Order: sequence, then structure tokens, then C-alpha cells
Amino acid sequence: MLKNLWPNLAKGAAGFLLGLVFWWALSAPYAHVLASLTEPLIRIAERPPVTRLIAGGTELTIDRDDFPAASPRPGLMLMDITANIILLATLFSVTRKPLSDSNVPRFLLAMLALVVVHIAAVIVNVQSIYALRLGPWSAVHYGPIARNFWGAAAHFYTVVGIFGAPFALWWLLRPSPGSFEPQRHRGRRGRLSL
Repeated sequence: MLKNLWPNLAKGAAGFLLGLVFWWALSAPYAHVLASLTEPLIRIAERPPVTRLIAGGTELTIDRDDFPAASPRPGLMLMDITANIILLATLFSVTRKPLSDSNVPRFLLAMLALVVVHIAAVIVNVQSIYALRLGPWSAVHYGPIARNFWGAAAHFYTVVGIFGAPFALWWLLRPSPGSFEPQRHRGRRGRLSL
């Protein structure tokens, strides 16, 4: 049993390190991608559209046209939202053949789905900041139900979603355990043949 564990531990460690390097190296460019994809979605729901997301390194600065010029702008640390890329890479690296023609496309599809999860997480966190952290402005523009909803949604992602999303994507998209084994079928005379 222990002998079978070491290859998986080695593959998991390699996947963790590759995921960590990938996440760390691409966090700043990914912040620009998330800002450009998320801002229009937030502005669709606004009348008039006033939110602007400004990527600076790995942080998004949240600006609104109706904020006073001298007021500070809230920020959102994206590395806290996107760290689950490392977990997803680790999970897909522990399959029987991590670089197979079956596993790599599934991993890339899971990464694409994770981008959608990150966009939703940014929207939820921006709305949570609007609803809870802007003092009297929040109280005027968000009622108690909206404040509770956006606060709970942001908290849920922080506690459950950041880990649950990569696990769910891996579970849904991973190759089946028997997909790498030769197919066995019965011959005409009832014998097993390869």
C-alpha cells in the first residue's frame, strides 16, 4: 500500500509546484484579464454604469464615477480569489497518466471553467464591498436583504467555494479510473481476450 502511495505523492508534489509557479508568474496578467471580463458584467446591472475595475499588479482597484474625487478607492486582492488554480493543478496531476491525451484537455477545460468561477467571485466580492464596506453609502444603496446576500455570498466563496470549485471541476472532468486500462471483452467462446 505504501509503495503505491509514493508515485502519487511525487506526482501531486510536482503538480502543486507547477501550479504554484503558473499561478505566481501569471497573477498580474490574469488580473488584467479578470478586470476586462468582469467590469462589463458589473456595469450591465448598473443604471447608469459607473463601476471601473483597474488592475494593478495582483490587485483590483474598484472605482466608481459617482465616488468623490478625494475619497479612497477600495481594493480587492485577486491572489486570495485565484489561489485555487494550485489545487486544481495538483488534483489533475495525481491521475494515472497526468500528461495523457485524455487528462490534459480535461485539465484545460477545468481551467477555463475556473476562469468563469473567478469572474463570479470578483463580481460577488465587489458587490460585497459595495453593500458592506462603504459606510453610509452602502446603507443608502443596499437594503438589509441585499447586504446579507452579498456578504454571505462573498463569505461562502472564501470559506467553501475557493476549495470546493476545483474539487467539483476535477470530479466532473477527471478521466474515469479505468480509462487507461486495456479494454477487455469476451470472445465468441466466452474467453476473455485483449
